[in-house]
Amino acid sequence: MRSSILGRQRGRAAAVAAGGIAVSLVWTSAGAAVTPGDDPAALASALVGTATTTGASMAVDYACVLDDGATPEDETTCPTGVGTSPLAGFPTDGSTFAIMTSGNASLADDPNTEGGSGYDWGLDAAAIGAGVYDHQVFRIDLGAAAGNCLAFDFRFLSEEFPEFVNSGYNDAFIAQLNAWSVTADPVTQSLTAPGNFAAGAGDVISIDGSGPSAMTAELAAGTSYDGATLRLIARTPVVPGSTNSLYLTIFDQGDGILDSATFVDNLRYETLAAGQCKSLAVDPFEGTTGVVLTPGTGGAFSPTLSTFTIPLTSILPSGPIDTHVTATASFLNWGDVVPRQQARVARQVTTALGSGSATIPAGGSGNLVLSTTPAGIAAVQAAKVRPALLLAQAKQALIKAKKLLKKAKKVTKQARTAPPAQAAKLSKKAKKLVKKAKRLKRRAAALTAQSKALSAQPLGTVVVTVTNPSNGKSELLRLQIPR
Repeated sequence: MRSSILGRQRGRAAAVAAGGIAVSLVWTSAGAAVTPGDDPAALASALVGTATTTGASMAVDYACVLDDGATPEDETTCPTGVGTSPLAGFPTDGSTFAIMTSGNASLADDPNTEGGSGYDWGLDAAAIGAGVYDHQVFRIDLGAAAGNCLAFDFRFLSEEFPEFVNSGYNDAFIAQLNAWSVTADPVTQSLTAPGNFAAGAGDVISIDGSGPSAMTAELAAGTSYDGATLRLIARTPVVPGSTNSLYLTIFDQGDGILDSATFVDNLRYETLAAGQCKSLAVDPFEGTTGVVLTPGTGGAFSPTLSTFTIPLTSILPSGPIDTHVTATASFLNWGDVVPRQQARVARQVTTALGSGSATIPAGGSGNLVLSTTPAGIAAVQAAKVRPALLLAQAKQALIKAKKLLKKAKKVTKQARTAPPAQAAKLSKKAKKLVKKAKRLKRRAAALTAQSKALSAQPLGTVVVTVTNPSNGKSELLRLQIPR
């Protein structure tokens, strides 16, 4: 099927070249969702946000094919253009956005009714590598950086999806700063593009992409294409005040038949915290859970103890990948005093507390709410009343000691008037009663001291195991709960 399409499309491109048609600027079809054209300044204006442009150029000057007014079904054919109506989540800033394709930008807003649509210009991209076709390198020169991060929004779409994924037709989109260098291996289809920041470390925006850049059919809804990525954000650090040039590259790989496209908008400078100016990697969380405890906060129980809430903050920059985590928790508190090696020490008690999950927006904050178990609620309630219970036990011990001393006094008095043999037994009994009373007094003092110590300590510690299911990474949070 691909070979028959190849013959039809390349024949059309050759006829255009033979006719000597060369168009440097074509802005037609006013009011359409896509206005095809190849004027670099107009494309730069369509995608610019807060960044300022001082110049723009395209490496390949395609001979765009004018619309033939006598045949209304035709459209102007050009690999680049401007989107002037909402399409696939664009524009993201202002009323227009730029479109780069490896074929015909006019097809972008057509109904997806063809088995495979595209335009083959028949151009070999020898500068990139054998088997690469119909490429474009769009350079945008930027004014002084008004921040420490350069960013833009984009979505990659393709007719190659899903039939030709991992089958040698790895069309791609690349973003580089201040220097252009792209090569493709004709055997492995692997790409080498130093400084490419369209995707994060280890990720490439291509037909074969995975992780955050993987394509789905649903994300291409409303366009001519069979698959698309999420609406992604590309970011790279810049020096505040510096001037920079952005290079955007798109191409067909394997053959030039089926189109791939990139919608680009909202080119801007941002000021972000250290480590936040980055594009998403294959693992966007980079070996972490992707969340941290919101600074200055701690966990808290609801009034009924039925839930435990933990404020979390995403470590990702703002973007399309939310952070989903699951969690289980235990409650650690001090239980009964038990003997150990001739000493009386407190025994630490661990109780399963509860579990839950949360989705935290990228670059934002949210709450992880755990539903507590009956056993967990009971353990927290016991910890709350423990100081008072210890004081009550101390009081009972003192009452018993007082009774024993009173009884010992009575027995001692009886011994004074009893016969010698009976008096000896009564005296011995009185001593035992006094000894037992002293033990109770010591216990009462220990219980009182333990109650006082517990009252000055946190209620307990909630130990939470937070897990990110997408990469299996788990981390522990230890949260002291005030009394």
